Amino acid sequence: MATVLDLGLLKGFTDIFVWILIFVIVYGVLEVTNLLKNKGLHALFAFAITAVIVLTGGGTNLITSMLPWVVVLAALLLFVLMLGQFAGLETKEIISNFGGRGLTWYLIIPMFIILVIAWTQGPEPKPAAEGATGEIISEALSEEQQQRPFIGVLTDPKVLGLILILSIAAMTLVLLAGGGGAVK
Repeated sequence: MATVLDLGLLKGFTDIFVWILIFVIVYGVLEVTNLLKNKGLHALFAFAITAVIVLTGGGTNLITSMLPWVVVLAALLLFVLMLGQFAGLETKEIISNFGGRGLTWYLIIPMFIILVIAWTQGPEPKPAAEGATGEIISEALSEEQQQRPFIGVLTDPKVLGLILILSIAAMTLVLLAGGGGAVK
């Protein structure tokens, strides 16, 4: 049965999401620190770092396994800041109550622990199939299955239908907002 929101298809876009995430984080850090003093160089450097991390074998798997824990850590930090602001404190006061510049250690140590756990976790092995007589048959993946499923996801009929619906909706909004579709 077709569903309106099929989240199983998003798994095929993992590489793109990780690529965007790394690029945005590296570019943001370079912009904040103004390390190279040029936005174009910041973008080029961020693109190079992103390509090295994502195109190497385990970079995407490592970030994908770290991401849920990083989100939990960020949510915890956000809730602590919101709780302090509900109590009437400013953000600078909240940070100074946690040790000022020592607050970064409260973030670096959990991030390091998350990195070590994600690094040692590794990918899950695929189960072997059992034959009719009970022998274990190792499944050899074909060359097509070994490649990333991104192209397969893009050519899936559900994704193509979603792209068609979104493009029709976008054109409708453009014509309605701009008045280009009105007959005079």
